[in-house]
Amino acid sequence: MRVLQAGERVWLVVADAGTRIHFVIEYGPAVHQRTHETLMMYRVDHFTIKRDERWPLGFYDELQQAIDACALSLGMPNFLTPVTAPDGAVISAEEQKARWQAGRDPRTGGPRQDMLTAPHGAR
Repeated sequence: MRVLQAGERVWLVVADAGTRIHFVIEYGPAVHQRTHETLMMYRVDHFTIKRDERWPLGFYDELQQAIDACALSLGMPNFLTPVTAPDGAVISAEEQKARWQAGRDPRTGGPRQDMLTAPHGAR
């Protein structure tokens, strides 16, 4: 992953495998929903050409936190639905994400290395 500074307060996040822009990080004002105070934060958006079609990944206090969130998102599969484990247990999308972040296989909870070395379709 590479981070390119595109302006004084704008960074673009590009994956190593290509030249496609995945995220844009902008430093600017953000309004806190509960207190209505204005804070200066790093906003990370999924990149599209049309600005009004972008959707946020999150808001962060520091640039490094924003970059780390992009790196985590680029390496993490989309966990949108529950899956069934080999023993028949249902694993929620939140549990799958937590297992992935801990370095484990999201379906079995075992080491992720086993998942990467298993033949395709042999899970």
